[in-house]
Amino acid sequence: RRVHGGGARSAEMCKSTNKIDEPFRFLTIREWLYYFAGIALLMFVPFIGAYVGSVVLWDCVDRLFQGRPLDGYLMKFVRWFNIKSAAFNSQFTRHPNDAFVLNAIVFLGGVIPALFFYNLWCYTQYGLNWKMLYLYHVFRLGPYFMNFAYLYTLCHKEGHSHVGMFKGPFKRVLNNVFNWWIGLFYGVMPSSFAYGHSINHHIYNNGPRDVVSTADKPRDNVRAFVSYVPRFFLYAINVTTVLQFLDDKKPKVAFKMMIGSMYTLTFMYLIYRYTDFTFLALYLFYPLVEATVLLSCVNWVWHAFLDPNDPEDQYVGSVTIFDGPINVLNEDYHVVHHQYPGAHWEKNPEYFKKHMDNGEYVKSIATAFRNTHVFELFFVIILRDYKMLVSKFEDMTGKLTEDEKLRLLQTRLRVCWWGPRASEHLKLQGKEIGNYEAGFEYLNNTHEKAN
Repeated sequence: RRVHGGGARSAEMCKSTNKIDEPFRFLTIREWLYYFAGIALLMFVPFIGAYVGSVVLWDCVDRLFQGRPLDGYLMKFVRWFNIKSAAFNSQFTRHPNDAFVLNAIVFLGGVIPALFFYNLWCYTQYGLNWKMLYLYHVFRLGPYFMNFAYLYTLCHKEGHSHVGMFKGPFKRVLNNVFNWWIGLFYGVMPSSFAYGHSINHHIYNNGPRDVVSTADKPRDNVRAFVSYVPRFFLYAINVTTVLQFLDDKKPKVAFKMMIGSMYTLTFMYLIYRYTDFTFLALYLFYPLVEATVLLSCVNWVWHAFLDPNDPEDQYVGSVTIFDGPINVLNEDYHVVHHQYPGAHWEKNPEYFKKHMDNGEYVKSIATAFRNTHVFELFFVIILRDYKMLVSKFEDMTGKLTEDEKLRLLQTRLRVCWWGPRASEHLKLQGKEIGNYEAGFEYLNNTHEKAN
């Protein structure tokens, strides 16, 4: 494999080949259509912003406006309770450090659905209560949206694990509980993680056949992001993944995706028959749009950067974050996750150290940041606050000047891998299909055997 630095020299080469400094404009009718569809979806942003603002304030009050996020009394109690219950819970989990997941299931799979059905009963008896609606969604998200973050992270981990997180007599019941039960209340369509994400995204790694690829538009542009949101929405509702699997000659996988979609639609239909469209929209469709917007931001950041000479370079194409305040189950080691998608989360630091010691992060001048999180990076990127971005950037070579860091980050954010803005001078090496072998290992249930 050809490995090169991609630093200031690569940035200078990119000036002529990728025209990164040209103003952004839409180049196809599809891009315009996606842009207007994105505007429609983002009409929910004021509501999402109100709920997210409320749960961030909740966390600030909990820690008396001191310290870092999640340092408050409630979160300390949660951590204490997880420690105290670990000895009992670990008898049901394959990995001892997953013992907390039992508590998450009780709360997210018991309390949240109970609140949902209580709201449903009150709605049928007394009509819509806006205060109850607001409190339900705030409580569903949790302080600093941690309920949301852990639900989606555990759906993610569950989707990557064929053998499951659990053992013992309750294994069959618990192994898919996040995607097939709890996810119903958070906008998760079953099979989107197990197949759409694990097989498509992790085979094609943000390349041309990845249905949630960010690599055809500059990532430091608000309008580009707006036009990206519908792409993620079509993935979230299993439309583009089904079409992609059919095109990939994987009809069995496409069928499994459709089963997951029908499961969700059946649940929505039953709720609609018992209530009406208003309740359905406010309590079930809204979480789907909420998740689309928030996870669009997340994926936009994880894959915001590309090496202009080698867009397949995984150390540049995925972001690593050090000392992040909300590093949920080591998700901030995103390069490691793409290298070892079936690995248990507690091994991510170990795998990072392995490749760091081999010098691979340094050789590629890996895209890494310190003391931040994906949502802060998202706004820093799309608002082009390059001063802040440079200050957060972790130069693993220790040799780049501030101007070189600036030009490096600008280039990596604006270069495109595929589509009408891709450089004519790119010479790919066959890696554009990503972890193709890893994808087939997943299909054959062998990808976890070494982990």
